[in-house]
Order: sequence, then C-alpha cells, then structure tokens
Amino acid sequence: MEVTGEKYNIRYDSPTGTIVCGGIMDMRGKEGYKEVAELFEKVVNEEPETVTLDIRKLEFLNSSGITTIGAKLVIRLRNKKVSKLVIRCSKAYPWHEKSVKGLTKLMPALEVKFH
Repeated sequence: MEVTGEKYNIRYDSPTGTIVCGGIMDMRGKEGYKEVAELFEKVVNEEPETVTLDIRKLEFLNSSGITTIGAKLVIRLRNKKVSKLVIRCSKAYPWHEKSVKGLTKLMPALEVKFH
C-alpha cells in the first residue's frame, strides 16, 4: 500500500512489516492525515510480528503527523500487544530524536535505531 502527497511518500511492505516515509509531511489536522491513519490501521490489523517505521528520509513532520503516529500506530500496537515496534531514524534531522523520544513515553518497549 502506498500514500503519496505533493511533498511526501509513504509505502508499506506487508511481507516485512515495514513502513517507509520520505519527504515533507505538513498536512493539517486529522483530515489531512486521513490516508496515513488508514494505512497505519491496516498495518495494526495485520498484526505483523515486528513493525518497522523507517523515517530516515522524512525531512519534516508537523505536530499533527506526530499525533497521528502516536495515536494511530504506537498506541494501537501497544494495546494489541502482538507486534514489536522499531523506528529507524536519521541523525541528519535533529527533530527525529526529540519527537521519537516522546513516542517512547507511549510505548516504553519501542526500539529506536539511529543511522
């Protein structure tokens, strides 16, 4: 499954449980992130053993995007207690560390990897 916008691209590889995000995501509110939330819902419902969220090529993500990741992916995976979550980040974007640190508060077992 793939979600593409003017400045971003998200694709989900079901066999590996990997979501890859790239570009600039600055949509507004819940409505702006509706397709992204639907993709996350599909991933959660598939219940892969491990879900990898690869944001290494995601240059920017606004607060609505962080909220969508937290509410529609992290919390739902935590509550299902079926899948492990790994987030792959880049040291090239300082916001990755700060924003992902906040997500670990929602799911302490979340594994964060910086490349």
